[in-house]
Amino acid sequence: MARWMAAIALAALAAGGCSGAPSEEAEAPASPAAEQSCADDGERLELTGLCAGRAINYLAMDASSSPQAPDGCGWQVMETQMPDGVLLYRGLKCDAGETKLEFSGGAERGELKLVSSAYLGKIDEPPAYVLVYPVKGDARQGVTAWARQAIAEPAEASKCSARPARGKGWPSDALVVDVPGGETQTGPRSACGDLGVNDDLAAFWRVSQGHGWYFQMGQADMEIDPGSFTLMTKQPDGSWGAM
Repeated sequence: MARWMAAIALAALAAGGCSGAPSEEAEAPASPAAEQSCADDGERLELTGLCAGRAINYLAMDASSSPQAPDGCGWQVMETQMPDGVLLYRGLKCDAGETKLEFSGGAERGELKLVSSAYLGKIDEPPAYVLVYPVKGDARQGVTAWARQAIAEPAEASKCSARPARGKGWPSDALVVDVPGGETQTGPRSACGDLGVNDDLAAFWRVSQGHGWYFQMGQADMEIDPGSFTLMTKQPDGSWGAM
């Protein structure tokens, strides 16, 4: 069932996600040398060299709802090269494969594509799973500004503002951009353009570490834990730490 739902959700993402995606690829650094054994903590992660079993300790999980992995699957720490560091996050690993995200774009706008699905394996035409924008200062103001910028009609845009989201299993700091009174309406709905509330895509925002993350993962089981996103940079002593 999860495999079937994932296939439908990925098709919806490919059809309904934002267009005009940047194509510049982030360059991945060379794999670090393993200076000491990870013992029973698994292999070292390719980009940071962190032991896979210990990398969970680096994740900022305060906002995570810690969604339960589906039967036959498990959460593991993944990493993706970003323009300003390496993104650590929890992704699913199942019998069919494991979740992998790949960044494209630049510092001003980018996206994380789902290049491999835990349910379906490699994806030939990967959808944009998460859109990435710089957000400085107040989270709601930053998210509102980006969403309004994506709406062509100024009068419509002025009605839209970020508010707390209340989706089941979503992070505690999740936001959606909506019109006044939208939270009291019932039934699936969308509003405020490409970056606004969209129940079909289960879309919401998070802001952390100077970045706005617009998640549009569809109605199937989440393949990533959106509350676990943590950007890492190399410290002066050569170790890795959160930005």
